[in-house]
Amino acid sequence: MNIVAGLGELGDSVRAACAPERRPTSVAAFGRGRSRSVRRPQGSLWRWCILVVALVPGCESLWRPYLEPCDFNRSQCRYDVLPSNGIDPSWFGEAQAKLNPTEDLLIDTDLGTVTTAVSKQQLSEVSYHQTAEVDCGAGWKVGIGVFGFKQINIPEGVRVRFTGSRAAALLSSGPIEIEGLLDLRGGLSECSDPSCAGPGGFVGGSLHRTTLQGSGPGGGKFGFGGGSGVGEEAGGGGGGACGIGGKGGDAGIDMYLGGNGGPAYLPPSLVPLCGGSGGGSGGIGKSMIDPGQRGGGGGGAIQIVSQSLVSIRSSADTPSGIQVGGGGGQSDQDTNYNDGGGGGGSGGAILIEAPSISIGAGAVLAANGGGGAGGYNEMMKTNNGQPGQLSSTLAAGGMGTCSGGSGGAGSMPNGSASSGMPRDGGAGGGGAVGRIRLNSLDSGIVLDGVLSPGMGECQSTGRLSLR
Repeated sequence: MNIVAGLGELGDSVRAACAPERRPTSVAAFGRGRSRSVRRPQGSLWRWCILVVALVPGCESLWRPYLEPCDFNRSQCRYDVLPSNGIDPSWFGEAQAKLNPTEDLLIDTDLGTVTTAVSKQQLSEVSYHQTAEVDCGAGWKVGIGVFGFKQINIPEGVRVRFTGSRAAALLSSGPIEIEGLLDLRGGLSECSDPSCAGPGGFVGGSLHRTTLQGSGPGGGKFGFGGGSGVGEEAGGGGGGACGIGGKGGDAGIDMYLGGNGGPAYLPPSLVPLCGGSGGGSGGIGKSMIDPGQRGGGGGGAIQIVSQSLVSIRSSADTPSGIQVGGGGGQSDQDTNYNDGGGGGGSGGAILIEAPSISIGAGAVLAANGGGGAGGYNEMMKTNNGQPGQLSSTLAAGGMGTCSGGSGGAGSMPNGSASSGMPRDGGAGGGGAVGRIRLNSLDSGIVLDGVLSPGMGECQSTGRLSLR
């Protein structure tokens, strides 16, 4: 367990010292002749007690807005939090509803809607705002869809899926407690196109889009090919984010080059809040209608802000936590299986801001990269790369004569290059990890769960801003 001890005992000790045993005193004005007990120390000690109790930084302290909280078990303490990324703190006060779903939800960051997955009921009284789009790098812009509630509780077994082009933010004046799963992955199974990005992320490269290169500041480069029909198509590069994407495999005896992995661009503070980048497309052969070789989509981005606490925990074997992993690269889907594999998308971003943050045992925060797709395998089918996993395990590259590179995870921030001897179709490179950032007041973080990437270059803590 990783915990920074608080100072809550100090306030309790001072108050205990200022409360000696009771003694009966006649107070006619209040008791009509009856006696009652009062708690009052003798002499100047009384004046010192008044001063010290007022200065102790507890929930009831006169100085609480200006001092650190002393007891992070007091979930009712609220602080004047100043969220980052241009989120207006006045939006805390607008929220009227509590979010406590009993079934899966779909949240659209562009439309501002919250809809139940089974009964298709749209929740009312949802406070929704948008922040202005900001430059994530190289001219790629992202805005945020901000959803406000008085309190948020995502129960065990409930999955909240996010969709839309904007990054997501959940805002609450009260506690935010998550035992279910917040899902902002790239290349979600509900999307028929593996190059789809999570909210705030960027799509993978595709012949059927405007560019074969992965989108975003860290987009992976595409492999050689593009319908030339020379019979030697290379693999696409993995997307970059916090780490660097893996290089796609070269192709053929003439060594046609695979796409380079995308560069790193996500800042440690996650200001601005941006998701992961797409992997590059694998080289396209003679078939210009082939739907394959797409790069995996980048993982989404989410900001969670509470004025009291954020608690993410697991009480069962069902997935629990936050998933912003990149999508896996797509292998050749045609009958010849001889074109280059797509690169994996990079992981996105998780930013949590609250006076107290607790990641309990069994909970997972994952911003892992997707694996690259496999390359040509002598007329045998090749495999897609795995999407970023909800764990610290590397996403495997797709199998083939040339194997796709694994996605970054845990202590390995960069995507891996593809492996194997160059053949007709090169394999895709793996996507890099994204970032995790936790901003709290001093002594306010408890980490018992799994965070991937791990603490270090791509996972960090910061100081919460107060008004």
